[in-house]
Amino acid sequence: MAKVSKKEIIVQKALKYFSLYGYENTNLELVAKDCGITKPAIYYHFKDKAALYKESICMLFLEIATQIEKNCADGSAEEKLQNYIKTFGDFLISNPDFNAIFAREIANGAKTLPLECTRSLSRTLFKLKEILEDGFKEKVFEKENAFMIQMMIVSALTSYNTSRPLRENVAEILGTTHAPEPNFKNVVESLSKTIIKGLKC
Repeated sequence: MAKVSKKEIIVQKALKYFSLYGYENTNLELVAKDCGITKPAIYYHFKDKAALYKESICMLFLEIATQIEKNCADGSAEEKLQNYIKTFGDFLISNPDFNAIFAREIANGAKTLPLECTRSLSRTLFKLKEILEDGFKEKVFEKENAFMIQMMIVSALTSYNTSRPLRENVAEILGTTHAPEPNFKNVVESLSKTIIKGLKC
């Protein structure tokens, strides 16, 4: 097993704090303490908090864009769209810190989202646009705005993942605390069916 570098440890710990407190409220002294180093040691690896944020999250945006392009290369438009939504869902399950950071960025108008991340996000949108256009050409999907579908996918999945405390409070008030909560994978499947049903000619 490869040894994790100090820089990688800083990035991993920083992701946790960025997900909990957002970019603006993340304290690098806390990150440093969690890493067992001093704050100046962070600055040895990263110029400032913005550079640490960029390094921490842009690799994840790039990773999801790459996975989507790979997983949605073959098949019918409907199969590609199912794979697109599943890939997004699987990635959010595997990367809960990314999920929380992405939800925060959506909520604050992406004010702190680095341009490099936006470029990677644009790649996913371009792939979705291609899939929808293929579906229209195949006479399977109605013509639809790719950005609207993207927002439905991203908002539904990130909101579900980050709203657990709210759902638990609502369930308690309604007296449904013993009702089984849907598994996230089932939520992804249900979202996929709903979107495809809405797009069908």
